[in-house]
Amino acid sequence: MVDSVRVIVAGVGYRNLRDHSVGVEVADRLATASWTDDVVVEDLSYNPIAVVQRLEDESPERRFQRAVVVAAVERGGRPPGTVSAYRWDGVLPGDEEIQRAVTEAVTGVIALDNTLVVAQHFGALPDEVVVVEVEPAVQEFGDTFSEVVGCQLDGICELVRILATRADTVQQLLHAPLGGPVPAVSAP
Repeated sequence: MVDSVRVIVAGVGYRNLRDHSVGVEVADRLATASWTDDVVVEDLSYNPIAVVQRLEDESPERRFQRAVVVAAVERGGRPPGTVSAYRWDGVLPGDEEIQRAVTEAVTGVIALDNTLVVAQHFGALPDEVVVVEVEPAVQEFGDTFSEVVGCQLDGICELVRILATRADTVQQLLHAPLGGPVPAVSAP
């Protein structure tokens, strides 16, 4: 079932930083696809304070109801090329961590967690935020992806397209903190 909520599909990352360009590449690819008027695709790889301003520029009746944000994030403990999708619970870290995120935003750090924390802190995000993370294999300058991430791009684009247009699929995702669901630990 295709839904009719207003959605922003956002890539976050750096151009020409190999696997860390995955969010930008997905946004570029999806920007050329055919969408309904309710879906906007943008590269939000810029200062998170400017992202807040961009989201707040929407008139109240046209505010986004869902954000699907795509980026490469080194979480550790996941094999390179792992794709994780979850509904972010929107829980912010403590005040010191928020202050650090705002400081990094002002100095030009572009990162998924930073962008989401700053935008959430200032109330600019919609209530429903879907995160698609890719564990990178390489972080170095260049315009090619590692093989393990590059072979995932078509699938990531398809996943994001579905998450942007299907509320039933979004509702099946786990609701989790930044970084995704915490793996269960067996009791000793």
